[in-house]
Amino acid sequence: MCFRPAATVTIVKCLECGTFNKPTDATCKKCGADLAESKKAAEDAIAASTPAAPKEISLTPQGLDNAPTAPGAPPAPGAPAPKAPGAPKA
Repeated sequence: MCFRPAATVTIVKCLECGTFNKPTDATCKKCGADLAESKKAAEDAIAASTPAAPKEISLTPQGLDNAPTAPGAPPAPGAPAPKAPGAPKA
């Protein structure tokens, strides 16, 4: 079983001066800039790195209706019976 902890912001980089701040700080400890935009940018970066759910795939064969068969191979289940060579066409 795999466990992945919830994504959390552990550090916030100021967009003005580049100083690293605690996520609980409202303003940068070096330049005093508001960290609201920096926190949003950090959360967006975490959300972008989270992988998306895989697409659903179909397990039924597709596109094989007119596929060629090997000579002498038995007919596919549900396929019409082959006509004998020289049989009259309907």
